[in-house]
Parts: sequence; C-alpha cells; structure tokens
Amino acid sequence: MKNPHAVALGRLGGAKGGPARARALSASRRREISQKAGLARARTLSRREREALARRAATARWANRLPILTAAEAPEAVRRLLKSYDAEALKWAETDHRYAIVREILVRGDDQAAHWLHKVLRRAEIRELLRRYRGAGCNEPERQKLRKEFRLAVDDIPNRPYLGFKWPVRA
Repeated sequence: MKNPHAVALGRLGGAKGGPARARALSASRRREISQKAGLARARTLSRREREALARRAATARWANRLPILTAAEAPEAVRRLLKSYDAEALKWAETDHRYAIVREILVRGDDQAAHWLHKVLRRAEIRELLRRYRGAGCNEPERQKLRKEFRLAVDDIPNRPYLGFKWPVRA
C-alpha cells in the first residue's frame, strides 16, 4: 500500500518539474523531443489509421477558407462597413466586388472585420488585389496606409494629389 502523503508530494513535484524542464530546454531541443514523441505515437498506428489521420489533417489545413457568395453572408462587422452598398448584389466571385469589400475593410474596418478578411484571403492575395486595382477609391492618406501595411511601392499604388477644399483668399 502506498503512503498517501508521499503520493501527494510526488504529484506536487511532478506538476512543477515538467514546466520547469520545458523552460530550461531550448526551442530546438523541445522541437526535437516533440518530433520523437510524434514519431513514436505514429508507429503505434496502423497504416490505415495513419492515412485517415493524414486525410483529416489535410482537410483541416485547407478548409479554413470561408466560402461566401455575397457580402450579405459576411459577419456583421463587415456588413456595417458596406452600408452604402447593396450587400446582396456584391458577389465575392467578381473581383471588382471583392476589391470593394477588401478596400472597405482595410480602410475603415475594425479588428474583427480585419480578422475575418485574413481568414478568407491570404495576405499575398490581398496584396495582389491592391496592386491590381492600384488603390482605386482611396484618398492619399488611405493609400499611404495601404502602402505601409502591405509594403507596396508608389508604382503599385500611385500617389493621388489632394484636391480637397481650399479657402478662398480675400484681398
């Protein structure tokens, strides 16, 4: 029969020892240990189980793109940005419409809308869309923000002179 006090003390040390050891190990050593553990777990699986696991992993990896057809299917945070548009008419499959949605999110959107956008489109796809449309529909401060955020050059999104209101000069 085990001494319950010794068992309790052993649990306390074990609870502290694992995290302390993890902090003491380098990132590369932790990675090496986890790879060995993963291989050991994989060896216990049959070929059919490994294939099923690989299929599920591939499905999970590539299924994180959210299929939407119109802007009306986007979350509320995105639909609020598109008040001046007919959300049902904005088709995600049409690049002109997709650019309008992306532009509104990047220029006027909050973190929630931006997070949704990055789940739907990869950063490289957003960058290419901005480059293709050359910042159309954006004023110069918005263009500067997009250039900085996506590391685009003036050749990609050209400067747009500010033609705003000027006070008349009184003589």
